[in-house]
Amino acid sequence: MNGVNKKYSVLIIEDDPHNLKFLQTLLSRYFNITTCRTESEFFNLITTEKYDLLLMDISLSGEKSGIGLIKSLRKIPLYKNIPIIALSAHVAESDKYEALNAGANLYLRKPVQNRILIDSIFSLLERKGN
Repeated sequence: MNGVNKKYSVLIIEDDPHNLKFLQTLLSRYFNITTCRTESEFFNLITTEKYDLLLMDISLSGEKSGIGLIKSLRKIPLYKNIPIIALSAHVAESDKYEALNAGANLYLRKPVQNRILIDSIFSLLERKGN
């Protein structure tokens, strides 16, 4: 794994502070991590920076859910093909379908095993050709 030079930039969108801190701690060994908790922070970040991958909680509180943010993001040319992993504690297959249909590349249920999450991120980034 490419943990030494942290060549990839990952944006984590998660409104639960405990989940956000856990993901940041887990992934910062391998990637350059930026985090946000709100829709306004999200839009400020994506208009000023370019990320290699997004990790999106689909159950965000606020005007738009994570699904809504994914749909909005896919309309922005710079982010049309950026890999997105949707994370959710929801177990219904309809939630998975909705996330993938909105434009997520992968749907993982919380709690996700650390190794599966890390491997999934690297796999999507390598497939993208970064």
